[in-house]
Amino acid sequence: MQTRSNTHPPSILLAILSIMGILAMFSCGMFLLLNDALAIAQPARIPNTAASAGNNLLLPGGLFLCVALLLPGLYYSLRRSSGKPIPPVTIRPIRVWQAIVILACWLSAILSGYMFETRLNIGWLVTTLLYLSAIALPVLTLAWIGLGGLPLGSRQRLWSTLGVGMLAGPGLAAMLEFLIYLGFVVLSLLLLAAHPEWMAAFNQIKAQLSSTMDLDTILMVIAPYLMNPLVILSALFVMSGLVPLIEELVKPIPVWLMAGRLHSPAQGFALGALSGAGFALVEGLVVASSVGEDWGAIAVARAGGSLMHILTTGLMGWGIASAWQERRIQRLLGLYGLSVLIHSAWNALTVMIVFGSLRVFLAGNQPDALGVLLGITGAVMLVILSALTLIALLLVNRKLRPVAARVHAKVVIWSA
Repeated sequence: MQTRSNTHPPSILLAILSIMGILAMFSCGMFLLLNDALAIAQPARIPNTAASAGNNLLLPGGLFLCVALLLPGLYYSLRRSSGKPIPPVTIRPIRVWQAIVILACWLSAILSGYMFETRLNIGWLVTTLLYLSAIALPVLTLAWIGLGGLPLGSRQRLWSTLGVGMLAGPGLAAMLEFLIYLGFVVLSLLLLAAHPEWMAAFNQIKAQLSSTMDLDTILMVIAPYLMNPLVILSALFVMSGLVPLIEELVKPIPVWLMAGRLHSPAQGFALGALSGAGFALVEGLVVASSVGEDWGAIAVARAGGSLMHILTTGLMGWGIASAWQERRIQRLLGLYGLSVLIHSAWNALTVMIVFGSLRVFLAGNQPDALGVLLGITGAVMLVILSALTLIALLLVNRKLRPVAARVHAKVVIWSA
């Protein structure tokens, strides 16, 4: 008589993915950490490196945080693959006082980071911990707002969705976007070959950049070329057109993979929001760690970006679940279009702010009314868009909560 195997192939695959992600991130983090430790221990050997090594600890700190968040998913996947039951998880809706406390902790982390960074010799060590808090706390709070009170399934499903959102979403998006950027590089080379007179200007820029590492000098060299209308239109086409189309498809990859096993559109929205939180966390850690001493200002901007990613990926999860569970393909298409529109508007306003800032930078001591207008208008509209996005996240969560309560009695939560 044959006995039925208790192994669960999807859980085995999830465990393998988690192990690969943990090993890759831990190895990269240790390499960067050891490199910075050598720079601090031997400042005379590598001039000016010890002073900046602390800022470089931001990236390994972010990688280690991601490793810690992948461990629960690995544990539950191994437990499920061995046939052991996984208890369900329920996250209650966030309360106002809880959101206020987290907001206060977030603001304290950013302000304290500036203080430690400028006044204490060990500021870089404390700043790393504060940096992780400044990036992670908004993601935690916004994800809590989006999925609180909605059905998530088992604990394995929760942690695996976060893990896949952290690994597969950014990985696939980066690969596809790299192909786009590679295409623009090839196109640029073809244009240079077709216009030999441009080659002289290109060689001049190359010679100027090869002799400096100062950021202000680099911007002064390339900014006039970046202000070319064709460059601006190309940036808008890529950042507000192609990037949202790609990212809104790949960010909810855990929901795509579980589409046939979702119990309701409400669960699709909750898991989509969770996947978007994983994507936003990784993106925020990478972006903020690459700007050195300005990470605090970037952390504030990344909070809005995290909100956008959580809402749009949640909407996609809602659409995916509706398409599979209720055969409402039109809802999926409509929510995909809405997600792309929100993402495109966000990126377009960001591009507006960047180019406005470049105009002000190029003007130097001379006033540049257009640059100031672009920067201020973009910033104000971005704040308004953030507020509308937060309201939409709250409203969708409340709309889906009664639906989730009605179907909860019919659902047997077991597999991931």
